[in-house]
Amino acid sequence: MTIRLRPATAQDDFEAVAELYLTVWRATYVTQLPAAYLDQLTAATWQPQKRWRQTVLAFEADKIVGVCAFGPARPSTWAGRQEIYSLYVLPAFQRQGVGQRLIQAAIARLAKPMPIMLAVLASNQAARRFYETQGFVAVGTPYCVKLSTKMSLTEQAYQLG
Repeated sequence: MTIRLRPATAQDDFEAVAELYLTVWRATYVTQLPAAYLDQLTAATWQPQKRWRQTVLAFEADKIVGVCAFGPARPSTWAGRQEIYSLYVLPAFQRQGVGQRLIQAAIARLAKPMPIMLAVLASNQAARRFYETQGFVAVGTPYCVKLSTKMSLTEQAYQLG
């Protein structure tokens, strides 16, 4: 298996990227989020083309198998910092170094010396261990994020360094 990484371009297949997000969410969160919530998600839930300038893609041959998006931190509490917005790798390509290569590529593209933040579902122990092995440290206590009037998630913030 040969995986190559490159920055996204405006011409990339962002429908395929959105499908990748959907596939990974349904596989990863099947035991962590309500089935009804996962079932109502569609590829249209995500708009990866909006951040193409801040995205690195992983390919096997011509197939997109991973994505990492990053940029200025979105939460006001993280003002003056940067953020890893998302890191998703298709299940068949997980635990093979693809995620590590993607996050390292994103970190390399972010401005120095601003701190880099990310948020992870507090119950996602595998992701938390992964980020910790990449040098991220949990900061603060888990907090609630409302997705809708009926759905909330508990996330944990992490900072590189």
